Amino acid sequence: MKRKWYGLFVLLLCAPWLAAQSPNMDLLYANARQHLINLIHIDTSQPEPDETSAVRYIYKELNKHRIDWDFLSPRKGSANLLARIKGSDPKAKPLLLISHLDTQAAGEGWTFPPFKATVQDGRIYGLGATDAKNYTAMHLALFTQIQDSGLTPKRDIIFLVTSGEESGSDTGLKWLGETQWDKINAGYALNEGGGLIKNDPHGHTLLFAEAGTKMYMDIKITASGEAAHSSVPVADNAVYRLSQALSRLPQFNPPFRLTPTTKEFFTRILPLQDEDGQTTMRLLLFGTEQEQQMAADIMAKDPFFRTQLKDTVNPVNISSGTDTGSSSSEASAVVNVRLLPGTDPDAFLEELKNFLGDEEYLTLSVLERPQLPFPQPMDGTDELFASIAQTAWRMWPHAAVVPGMSPASGDSEFLRRLGVITYGLGPAMDSHGPAASPHAPDEYISEEDYREQVEFFTALVYDFALGQNILSPDSAETDAENTPK
Repeated sequence: MKRKWYGLFVLLLCAPWLAAQSPNMDLLYANARQHLINLIHIDTSQPEPDETSAVRYIYKELNKHRIDWDFLSPRKGSANLLARIKGSDPKAKPLLLISHLDTQAAGEGWTFPPFKATVQDGRIYGLGATDAKNYTAMHLALFTQIQDSGLTPKRDIIFLVTSGEESGSDTGLKWLGETQWDKINAGYALNEGGGLIKNDPHGHTLLFAEAGTKMYMDIKITASGEAAHSSVPVADNAVYRLSQALSRLPQFNPPFRLTPTTKEFFTRILPLQDEDGQTTMRLLLFGTEQEQQMAADIMAKDPFFRTQLKDTVNPVNISSGTDTGSSSSEASAVVNVRLLPGTDPDAFLEELKNFLGDEEYLTLSVLERPQLPFPQPMDGTDELFASIAQTAWRMWPHAAVVPGMSPASGDSEFLRRLGVITYGLGPAMDSHGPAASPHAPDEYISEEDYREQVEFFTALVYDFALGQNILSPDSAETDAENTPK
């Protein structure tokens, strides 16, 4: 009898302590939401991002919570900020929460003010709403909440906001990795990328964890022609010649290739396809060479699948003379190329030259090439991915959790070069229209999706860095059921 009363006494004593361990999710989301709105109001767009004002906002918030921070800058105008919560186990590798401060320039077509957050119809509109001020705001809210809780994580948690990601990271993570890495020295990292696809046409939920990226390359195509007075048209106008070359690019069809990452990706999503989709995907994975090529051509009609199977080209900039009184002797276009890991950039350049033809008036030059060797992608066998999967299953039972390759690039490449196990996670993608896309006019994130992103990310950090399951404390049975055999 004494034991029963003693157990009840202990339980009553522990109940407030247990309640204190789980964060107030309503308050945490409210803070993240407000940080996002405030950060959107700071113009950090390229080519001259006001990163210092964004850092000033962040360090004032950290000061309120008695958190020390470091301001790191390679030159005036650029700004990085670093803060750390120390863990209890010096042998446990630190977890880095990273996001970048800058955004792309606000292009044409905005109907909402890009530098003033607009909350309307359950959406938060503004430049950076999904790339990547939502991450900065979420990390800041979570980091300060953990500090206020008085909890000591088992591993260090590092909060890092970086400069210049949209322009190559020369003032941000690239510089930090080369000159300041001893101050960071993370073992694991969570970054932007990936996303959640809920209730696809077949009723499945899929969490796409970005485990690798394609290689970034810019090629300049220049056409020469006859310069002439604009009142006297000539057939060999450089703009005509360039236009003819660019018009052929949609027919450029590099051979498909399955990398280890994409093979694993298609293998994992195979059960989620309908009968026709499964048949095509099986031919891709297990068919003869001819069957694989046929399946790849069919699947490449889907824009995302094409990025997973082939090297891609996309014209992004065209220029010629500025004098309307004459035609220029040159016209050029920058073509952005995303290469599958393992593609030889020089061989690809020759392949593109051959496709466009051996025309003496056309020249191709590389403006930016991938740095080789390219870092290996994550393979999903590490403890961070295990925590990602376990947290996803607690939140969305039986979800497919898939490591995959992002067609885009960013700071994760530099982290992987430094040996940091890095995954990119993002908000839900299925409810997003074109305007929700990063770099698009009227960029937005839905409040429902953002809250879900904050909840999942918080649960993940608690699981991995603090060793606490805040979603379903009695879920050991469910976790065991979901764990891959």
